[in-house]
Amino acid sequence: MEDKETKTGRNGQIEGKIRTIRFILLSVIIYFITDAIGRWFLPAQDSVPALYAILIWVLCFITGALQFYLWRRINLKWLKWAVAVIYTIVLALLLGWGGFYRYGGSVLIGYKFSVTIMPLWGFLIEATFTSFLRWYGGLIKRVFHLETVNSIVFMLFMLIPIALVVMLFIGGYKLSGSLSDKGADIQQYIDEGEVNHNTDRREPVRQYDRLFNDLNEVQLEAARKNGLPEPITTDQAQDNRRLVHIAPNQYYDVQKLTHSVPYLVPKAAKLLEDMGKAFQDSLFNRGYNRNHRFTVTSVLRTEETVKQLRKTNVNSTENSCHCYGTTFDISYFTYTTPQVGKAASVDKMRQILYQVAYDMKKQGRCYVKYEKKQTCLHITVR
Repeated sequence: MEDKETKTGRNGQIEGKIRTIRFILLSVIIYFITDAIGRWFLPAQDSVPALYAILIWVLCFITGALQFYLWRRINLKWLKWAVAVIYTIVLALLLGWGGFYRYGGSVLIGYKFSVTIMPLWGFLIEATFTSFLRWYGGLIKRVFHLETVNSIVFMLFMLIPIALVVMLFIGGYKLSGSLSDKGADIQQYIDEGEVNHNTDRREPVRQYDRLFNDLNEVQLEAARKNGLPEPITTDQAQDNRRLVHIAPNQYYDVQKLTHSVPYLVPKAAKLLEDMGKAFQDSLFNRGYNRNHRFTVTSVLRTEETVKQLRKTNVNSTENSCHCYGTTFDISYFTYTTPQVGKAASVDKMRQILYQVAYDMKKQGRCYVKYEKKQTCLHITVR
């Protein structure tokens, strides 16, 4: 027969294995709760990056270990919950310091939230699970007048909470993406200070290629009136106080210029900025994120850039409106869309750009020519 010391050692090993299983089970439950909540905010077409999922697994196991092996040994109730609150705050600070909240935008807003409150699930489970099982087991014994926990009835009814938890997880995964719009709203409010609940609508049908028909002679007259007195060199453009530098900003993008330099007279620069603002506002009023930008493809042409252009385009003229700093081209095919929130299609952005140019033309602020070969709007300030 085994001596008492050997039996005690074997029982200790069994208890150790049981504790390990309970720790792993606790960590897995914490992960599935965190993952289910995160998926509620996840758009249907998106998925969680593998590295992100691995990080959440690691955090859940670290939290599960701390809660199971350390936190549960604290006897004072107020001290246990003080430690729980401090741990949750410290985890959030460490996540923020490590850049966890900056990664992924609104797509992962639910995971950022669920990981932040993840320790709470473990603390609640550790604090209530054992007491709940004792109360629930006693209730079953009283209701069915059972004298032993070995009864099949007892074991079947003890499986009910486990079945409910499994169904909760399955239901949570089926809710994947159900709150994705809320996640985008939260991120948009953080980025822009407002939430966009406007709805899209059909744009008016106009033949813009015919409406934007201001001839070069008309635009050239306006360019000479409002711009530089004569064409200048590239070096002169850089030092000319009558010109302002044009660069990509929050309202529009500027492509890499090969046959022009990024300078305009202030009046033309103001028109370009106002068009960028109106473009974003119009899309926002249709339910899209504000941070869409159109692309400027040509600005001021200097004596050097005109010579370069004539080598590749024999139809270009030395006396172009672009030579006076009053004219810019905007592509109606190339746009920059936001990383966060609802992005518009190219067709929608093109229709909005046409409307903005049409409104500016009606207000008497510019002339517009629809360029088919260059796929751009040729715009001169008035």
